[in-house]
Amino acid sequence: MKEDTEKIEQRIENMKKIYMKAGDLIDRLPEAIPENVRTALKEKILGDKDLKELMDGIDAHRPPRIFLIGRTGVGKSSLINALCGAYVARVSDTHSCTEGVQEHVCKDGDRVLMRILDTRGIAESESINQNETAEEMLIDQINHFSPDVAILMLSCTHRDDVDSDVLFLKNLAGAYSKINDARLPIVVVVNRCDEMAPARFSNPAEYPQNKINKINEVVQRYKKIIVKNGLKIDDIIGVSSLIDWKTPDGMSVDVDNIDNLPEKDIENLEIEFDGRYHIEALLDILEEAIQNYEAQMGLRMAARLKDVVDRFAKHLNKIFSGMAATVALSPIPVADIYVLLILQAILVSLIASLSGRDVSMDSAKEFILSLGGVVGAGFTFRLVAQQSSKFLNLIWPGAGSAVSSGIAAFGTNAIGDAAIAYYLDGEDLEDVKNKFEEAKAQMRKQKKSF
Repeated sequence: MKEDTEKIEQRIENMKKIYMKAGDLIDRLPEAIPENVRTALKEKILGDKDLKELMDGIDAHRPPRIFLIGRTGVGKSSLINALCGAYVARVSDTHSCTEGVQEHVCKDGDRVLMRILDTRGIAESESINQNETAEEMLIDQINHFSPDVAILMLSCTHRDDVDSDVLFLKNLAGAYSKINDARLPIVVVVNRCDEMAPARFSNPAEYPQNKINKINEVVQRYKKIIVKNGLKIDDIIGVSSLIDWKTPDGMSVDVDNIDNLPEKDIENLEIEFDGRYHIEALLDILEEAIQNYEAQMGLRMAARLKDVVDRFAKHLNKIFSGMAATVALSPIPVADIYVLLILQAILVSLIASLSGRDVSMDSAKEFILSLGGVVGAGFTFRLVAQQSSKFLNLIWPGAGSAVSSGIAAFGTNAIGDAAIAYYLDGEDLEDVKNKFEEAKAQMRKQKKSF
């Protein structure tokens, strides 16, 4: 896992380096590109708020701070491992804040994934000592910890005293809000859905409908209890954190026996059986609940590192398509096709860098032209300068020399999708071209609406 992590992080870093060099790339464009066009390009790319925020997030992310509250045995540690997709809950620096509360720093090697404040079933006790209630003791720890989100964990198969747990958290959240003048985001996780009858179906892909219905019924029952007691939550979801582990040499190992393994084996445990259910949906909910952008990025880098690449690519495509639409709305003197082609070439270069490839501007332009049946970036700008209308019809058939906002955005998005398919998904170039032709055909149908 560590090796894959390092490779992915390097690819993301390479993308940022290309972005940082965008100004230099624009300065080195052929002299046929007027200075006012170069300036406009720099302003569009380097001045775009969303794009800058995306790049800044690569360095600015921090481990999310999660406050976990739930009774003993609801599977708090297993949930952390399920979120990260690796056995990390045990590989952590741990210290006790006070009786019944522990703070964990979950790591993958030297990489901090997230910080967890674990109440260890503290809500089950009415008081820790004669002078201080559990609630009074815990609020001090919460304020010191400053969580990005709180997770109330319940069990799908054991009812326990849910009303007491809900009221306990309601009082904590109210005290936190008064002290900090800010609401504590709360997500309710109903864990151990795999144990719902019929329990023999532990693979989520094989859950029969009656099992799913029973899970949904439990979630709705808990939701009614939460509403009745006046606890404001961001969302509630039923999940399974079930994962069976094996050592690198293929030996199955019971969770209770993991601590007896050599340290090297523990650090490199692999998933033998993946029984996780709704974990991806839970990650979406947590990202939405967390208000701090750096913590949001930290959650993605901790739990969705492989998905981060795909997210970056799609986000880049969305941003550059928006830029293209803006260019078309306010045409730059000489020919807005210059700007569109350069925007698209930089987009392709950024997407290609996420695959680990170093793609130059010329190679990116050649990729774009090859989609339309023209190869050879060496004469790109001469072709554009002399036959802008014909070139434009090649990329956006029927558009003519004036590019509408919708067509510019649609065409740029189609090129971005093609780059993602080719560089990230590893699809054959001919298949990519066919999909691009389908996109152009769809564009022709929609052209009248632009």
